[in-house]
Amino acid sequence: MGKATKRTVTIRDVAAAADVAVGTVSRVLNDHHSVTKQVRERVQKTILTLGYQRNAIAQSMRSSRTKMVACAIRDFDIPAFASYVKAAEATFRSAGYTFILASTANAKDVELSLLQTFSQRRVDGVMMTMSDETDPDLVNAITHGAMPIVLIDRELVQSVDSVSADHRAGARQATEYLLSLGHRRIALLVGDPKAYPSRSRIEGYTEAHRSFGVPVDSYLIRDRLLSNEATFRETAALLGRSERPTAIYAAGLDTLPGPLRAVRTAGLVVGQDISIISGNDSDLAELNTPPITALRWDRSEMGRHAAEILLDRIDHGRQSPPRRIRLPVSLVVRGSCRPV
Repeated sequence: MGKATKRTVTIRDVAAAADVAVGTVSRVLNDHHSVTKQVRERVQKTILTLGYQRNAIAQSMRSSRTKMVACAIRDFDIPAFASYVKAAEATFRSAGYTFILASTANAKDVELSLLQTFSQRRVDGVMMTMSDETDPDLVNAITHGAMPIVLIDRELVQSVDSVSADHRAGARQATEYLLSLGHRRIALLVGDPKAYPSRSRIEGYTEAHRSFGVPVDSYLIRDRLLSNEATFRETAALLGRSERPTAIYAAGLDTLPGPLRAVRTAGLVVGQDISIISGNDSDLAELNTPPITALRWDRSEMGRHAAEILLDRIDHGRQSPPRRIRLPVSLVVRGSCRPV
């Protein structure tokens, strides 16, 4: 004699056991404000007791929502993204959303493929970075996407919401601080200028030189550095010249390890033979000997802002103009810079 199949608990079973109408159970499941606290708690207790599980697929077909959001970032290996992702995920989770995280590898074809996949999976909204803010295919896909999109630290696409940090002002602060210490040969290490952060950092670096009346030596600007090996190689090349830089501004999110390694390999001492500023405050910057002067902004706040904007777009559509939030950047002075 075969085993009896366990019957699936339905919403009607919950309603009968809790002595409420089916519509009341539905309102509790959808967190409707019209249900009293006493009734809500009774229904929730009954759901747990009976082991009721709502059919997510059927629910999404009725509501046209899947209660899923996606986040696509450049690289999982960059620690700076962790606090951003953690804050965003917590915000979505508290609103009842499942959070999907993907890596773009900073590649256009991956970004376009992910956008297509997110659309096919009917996610309710997307937060993402862009490898190239000027690429027409990417701009078109983001502008005309089937779901709302919030850009992470990207500003050139004006048709969608964005949350970013004021990297231009931060770069100007860092460079002016070095110039005020007498440095005139300041190396700048940045990522790809096709993305807002690097482009803005070059602008801030240039503005600082202009404000001090110091000409910019373009040879000292090294861009498209997207790995520790690349920053090490470029820094080593700069330090090997007869007129080496007296200071290094490692401006990218994850560019500090490369120059620290290159300085050590060259037999130099940070804070004595050469000054260094990191464009991203981190455990490495704080715990290094000496501690590294660094730029800081609230990445958790950036994640919360992006998640809240996306939730609002999911609820209310694109009725209002695109929103742009830019967080301030501050300079944390430590022991890695000295006057010359």
